[in-house]
Amino acid sequence: MRGNYLEAVLRAVRFFGILALAIGWITIFISISLNPWFSITKNALSDLGAIDVRHNFIFNFGLATASIFAIIYSFYLLMYLSGKLTALASSLFLLGSIHLLLIALFPEGTYPHLFVSLEFFVLIGVSILILGIAFLVRPEKRTLGMTFTAMSILGFLTAALAPWPSIGALEVFAISLMTVWAILMIIYRPED
Repeated sequence: MRGNYLEAVLRAVRFFGILALAIGWITIFISISLNPWFSITKNALSDLGAIDVRHNFIFNFGLATASIFAIIYSFYLLMYLSGKLTALASSLFLLGSIHLLLIALFPEGTYPHLFVSLEFFVLIGVSILILGIAFLVRPEKRTLGMTFTAMSILGFLTAALAPWPSIGALEVFAISLMTVWAILMIIYRPED
C-alpha cells in the first residue's frame, strides 16, 4: 500500500517541470495584464516584480511558487536519471531553480537581483546542455541528446548574437526554450 502511494506521488512529480513553467507563464501574463505600462519590447520581465510596482507581489509570488515546483522536479531528476553527467545536469537545474526563488525574494531594485536573474538563465541553459551531452552517449536517447544539445547551443548563440529589442524579449525566448525542453522530457520519458 505504501509503495503504491509513493509510486503515484513520483508519477505526479514527473509533471512538475512543465507545471512550474505553466505557473511561470500564467504569472507573466497576469502581471502584464495588470500593468498596462509594460512593453515586451522595452522592459525586462523582472520589471513586473520591481519594488515600486503596483501588484508586484503577484509576479514575485508566482515566481516563488513556480520555483518550488521546479525544485521538487530537480530532486525527481536526481532520483531517476542515472549517470554522473545527468546528476551534474540535475544539480545545476536545482541551483537554477533556487535562483528562480531568489529572483522572487530579491526583486528588481534590490542589489542581488541582476546576478540571480542572469544566473538563473545560465544555470538552466547549461543544465539542458549537459543533459543533452549525457544523452548523446546512450543510443536509446541519442536523438533527445542531440535535440537538447542543439537547443542549448543555439539558444546561447542566439541570446548573445541576436539584436534583442529588450531583455524581456530575450527572457521570453529563453523561457520558450525551457518550455520545449520540459515538454520533450514528458513526451520522451528519458528517466525510463
